[in-house]
Amino acid sequence: MSNPHSSYQSSFGLLQAEAAPDNQFVWKTDFQLEHLLFSGTVPVYLLTAAERLSPEMLRFTEEIVACAGEYIEKSLLFIRQTLAGDPDKYNITAAERPWLELPVSEFPLEFPQFTFYESEEWLMHFAGGRFQICDPYGIAVSYRSTVPVSVENLEDSDPME
Repeated sequence: MSNPHSSYQSSFGLLQAEAAPDNQFVWKTDFQLEHLLFSGTVPVYLLTAAERLSPEMLRFTEEIVACAGEYIEKSLLFIRQTLAGDPDKYNITAAERPWLELPVSEFPLEFPQFTFYESEEWLMHFAGGRFQICDPYGIAVSYRSTVPVSVENLEDSDPME
């Protein structure tokens, strides 16, 4: 859906409106992160049913992105713990199981991105990784506010059009 409110300035960059599926609105920006676990460009998406971003959503997003490195680490630890706790559920192969014991700095996931929804729900999405379940769309951690609640296996997802 086209968005009449094309941009918002945030503490981490200018959020630009993008094309979105029906009855949704999307804003995107990229920011540069220098952290021990990841250095590079990190995309941030905000998705809403409203054609304007609420001040509360923008504030919450800024708080999370300000701690991006810590949330990347928290997400990697949560994914590692979750996959190790039930490797069969996530189709972790025998060859992949040793990766579950790697230090977080070597854990084989990459290309983090943030996707925020209304009501302080969001995803830390890793768009790539060496695990089979990362093909083709990656793996994500679903958060409610600052608490990770589940690992999202995205291998059977449909691409966004």
